Amino acid sequence: MPTYRVLVRGKFDRPAQDIREKLLDGLTSDDVAGQLFSAEGTLTYSHHLGGFSFRVQVDVASGDDATRRAHDQAELMAMELLEGEGYPYRDLVVSSTCLDDVRIKRR
Repeated sequence: MPTYRVLVRGKFDRPAQDIREKLLDGLTSDDVAGQLFSAEGTLTYSHHLGGFSFRVQVDVASGDDATRRAHDQAELMAMELLEGEGYPYRDLVVSSTCLDDVRIKRR
């Protein structure tokens, strides 16, 4: 079962003032936490509220379409999170790395 680290990027779509305040209240100063890939996913954005990224690690069944299924699962997770919080969004772009394909050079 391959493991993928998936990055979903997008833009906030003109959030209303109350949503902007909610987003700004949710900002943390811990830059390292925003770089983590977890099974639940991590949403990060700057105080400009332009773009955001959602980082998630997913396991999918092996097969020719494993990458597509990983992308679909991550995109759905990001959309559920954003819609659940009431954050308007647009222009989602998904990219990933299969950890099974990563080669480590040893000296």
